[in-house]
Amino acid sequence: MNIQFMSSMDHMMQMYFHCSSTATVLFEKWTVSSAGAWFGTCLAIFLMAMLYEGLKVLRETLLKRSVVDVRYQSTEVSKDSRTTLTETHQTGQSRLWSWGHILQSVLHMVQVTISYFLMLIFMTYNVYLCIPVIIGAGFGYFFFGWKRSIIVDVNEHCH
Repeated sequence: MNIQFMSSMDHMMQMYFHCSSTATVLFEKWTVSSAGAWFGTCLAIFLMAMLYEGLKVLRETLLKRSVVDVRYQSTEVSKDSRTTLTETHQTGQSRLWSWGHILQSVLHMVQVTISYFLMLIFMTYNVYLCIPVIIGAGFGYFFFGWKRSIIVDVNEHCH
């Protein structure tokens, strides 16, 4: 029996949900074992999940503003002073090197990075790390999701 192989098996990742009191989160140096470290880690994960939900709404809002510019104008239609409110849509032009597109691209990279971090945290299968992901996403949706106007998002990365 190979002793070196057996000792390396102790460090293998568990492929089922567990409640371990120690964990390594994303990076080798981010290890959690004390109560304070657990509190800080859970808070950071909670805020990361909330930020992910907030970024989705922010990107959607910025995109909506840049795509359609709706203007209302009142015009007089007849001699008896009746006015009609008319709505005009002016479609925005998207350019490759526009500041709006560059900002959307940077926000997209941040959103994808956060979504993969959350996925990797959840894939540790440590219940103590999974719970703040779920609760943070729920609170994030509660605080930011009510501003959403699009029902189906085909650009969803994390859910």
